Formats: sequence, C-alpha cells, structure tokens
Amino acid sequence: MHRRNFLATLGALVTAAAPLRAHEETAAVAGQLSQLTKSGNGDNRATYMPDGKSLLFVSSRSGRSQIWCMDPNTGAAELVRESKANDYGRVAPSPDGSRLCFSSDRDGENAIYVLDLKIGAVTRISDPAYWSFGPTWSSRDLIAYFSKKGGNRINTWTVRPDGIAAKQITNRPGESRQPWWSPDGSTLALSADNGTGAFQLWLSAEDGSNARTITREGNWQQPFWSPDGKRIAVSAKIDASAFRILVMNADGNDIREIAQPENTDNVHPAWSPDGRSIVFTSGEGKSGALWRFAFAD
Repeated sequence: MHRRNFLATLGALVTAAAPLRAHEETAAVAGQLSQLTKSGNGDNRATYMPDGKSLLFVSSRSGRSQIWCMDPNTGAAELVRESKANDYGRVAPSPDGSRLCFSSDRDGENAIYVLDLKIGAVTRISDPAYWSFGPTWSSRDLIAYFSKKGGNRINTWTVRPDGIAAKQITNRPGESRQPWWSPDGSTLALSADNGTGAFQLWLSAEDGSNARTITREGNWQQPFWSPDGKRIAVSAKIDASAFRILVMNADGNDIREIAQPENTDNVHPAWSPDGRSIVFTSGEGKSGALWRFAFAD
C-alpha cells in the first residue's frame, strides 16, 4: 500500500507546495449557463455517459434516491433500474458504458456495487461491514472509492470491478475522500483534510504513491478531471460564503471560475467527454438542481 512512503513525503510536500492566497482574484471563464432540471427533486451528482449523449444522476423524484438517466438537450429522464433501496452518490460508468458503479444501502450498510446494464446483475464490491461511498471507474478498469474501513475517519481504496484485490491507498489522519481518475487512469485526484476539517486537493499514483498537494488554503472538494487530463474542475470555498465551481490546471495553477448561481452552494462538477461543458449541482438537499456551463468556442 506504500503507506510509509506516502506518510514520509507528507511534511516535505506541504512545505514545498505553492500556496493559493485566499485574497487572490479569480478570473472568469467565458461561456453560457443553463439550468437542466428544476429544484425540488434533489437532483444531484451528475456524470456523463462515455458517449456524451446522456447524463447519469441521482434523484429522489420517485420518492427515494434512485439512479436516473437524462438527455441533457431535451431534459427527458427515466429511471435506469428501479431499486427498493436508496441508490445514491456519484454514479460512474465503465469505459465502454456497459456497466455502472454506484453506492447503495441495499444490504444495510452503504456499500459500492457494480450494475451490468445489459443483464441487470448487481455485484457488491466493497466490504459490507464498512460504510463506503463515491466510486470512480478508471480507463485501466480499476475502481476507486472512499470508506470508513482501515482506520482514520475515511480512507481511499481501489478494487477490481469483480470485487477482487481491494487495496487501501491512503492512510492519513482525518478523511481522504472523493477520488476521481485522470483520463489515462494513472493518477487519482482526491480531497483530504489531514484531520483539520479543511480539505485540500491531492494527486497520487493509482497505488497511493507519489502523493502531492496542489492547493493550500480554503476548502476544496469533489475534483473531476477534464477529458484531456490538463485541467481539474472542483467545488471550493476560498473567501466566499458558499462553494463555487472552479477550474484549474492539473498542477493547481491558473484558477478560474465558471458562471453559476449566486448565494448558494454549487458542487459536484463533471466534465463532458468532449470537454465543451461542465454539469454541476446547485442548491442543497431537495432544493438541488442540475445546471450546465458551456464553454465559449
């Protein structure tokens, strides 16, 4: 798990990282903002299917949290597969779009599952004894998620889609959560607080080695890579009262803000496969709705 190497480099990395000063001006990105769903259904955590033609998201519009699929151009939405449990969290498709990984409480404790869309088979791939959430599926066919298993409050794990070879890849105080794979599957971006409650963005290799932080101040959550691997979208609270969607270079530089609703939390950004737009959730709980920012040509 490379835990010793991971922890040994922590002090040097924090010292060496270039700080982001909270008072720095954040440049705006040119583009157009539009609302995809109405508030009141708790629509949240959208992710594009690999072909870019539809959005996966979770919603309580049917009475409990379920996985939905929507055409982002028409707004037409349908249940992916009805469940008697609560299926929620970010839903991540396999590279070919034939399977989905997601979080569910269908076996009691919340765990990670894989759904085969063709045959409808559902396989649990995390330890049912420990709360687990937020899976992401890499182009190298490896799933990462975060869990209460392994000591600390929350740790990041990886596992094969069949549930084999589970490996804890973080072991730091507090929470290491919300991992998301780079397009080539070589690097994870995640949010970690080292027990302080203030989350920063970290990058590491798939086994947890070569960990380094790319932010220093504020509260940074839910990183999501651009399809070319050059930028990361993130929800951050720096000097504002609410979380804002920002985009930055993969080294943490050139931070910019997209157009988004004011005076509310904007969270869970997800890049489209063609790199031309970002979808995100605006609002909390039942008031949450999906929005899209389209970059100017």
